[in-house]
Amino acid sequence: MAKQKSIQFLGLLSTALFLELVVAPSLLTKVQAQTASPNSAQTQRISTIARITFEPPGDGKPDDTAGGASRNGGCLQAVTNSGGCIVPLMPATKDGLTTTERPTFFVYVADSAAKELFFSLRDDSDNAVYQAKIPINGQTGIVSVKLPDNAPALEVGKTYQWAFIMVGDQGLRPDSPGVRGEVRRVELNQELKSEIAQGKPLERAELYGKNGIWFDTLATLAQARSEQPNDTTLVANWQDLLKSVGLDAIAKEPLL
Repeated sequence: MAKQKSIQFLGLLSTALFLELVVAPSLLTKVQAQTASPNSAQTQRISTIARITFEPPGDGKPDDTAGGASRNGGCLQAVTNSGGCIVPLMPATKDGLTTTERPTFFVYVADSAAKELFFSLRDDSDNAVYQAKIPINGQTGIVSVKLPDNAPALEVGKTYQWAFIMVGDQGLRPDSPGVRGEVRRVELNQELKSEIAQGKPLERAELYGKNGIWFDTLATLAQARSEQPNDTTLVANWQDLLKSVGLDAIAKEPLL
């Protein structure tokens, strides 16, 4: 997948600054970090299966992390001093695959006085697909944003650019800490679709991981954890998955 150059990221910041000034607040959806309410019907403990691993699809290229975040999940001192730490829950390439029309995006935030995150999703023609402000109020942990039902569905075979930018008291600035990457929607073959549909959460996550579908692997595990937060098998698999892509330092951080 094509990578965005630094100038393009600055362009995104400029667009975000413009939107901050001229777009009516009602057009930017306020969303809370996505959490699922416990499902009383799902009381049976998920059985232990093989450790979940992520096998990259093989078409990505290495890319450094925007906003100064390092691959071990920590943040460089320069970023912390500039107002916060922000790390995307992504492989090192910063791009990933999904099979869903409206995937979920995850990012870790810490050491910040920021009140909000600005999230933006754009298509390959740089047209805005979805944007939102996510209240964080200086919290530390993993934030998720799921595209809502009223957002345009991602099209199969198309690549989209996403970005998270921290918003402080002074609003969006050119030096605001931020990260960006890409997502592409793909179609699975019917046999794999059926196997995933019939599986339990850990089994589905395992299949997604083996087939290089990062966004769905992560979202499936996150959903299962929110429904069964005390399940040690789920916790261990979540931590192992993050460690497998170099995010050891944030593997034990809470889901907000």
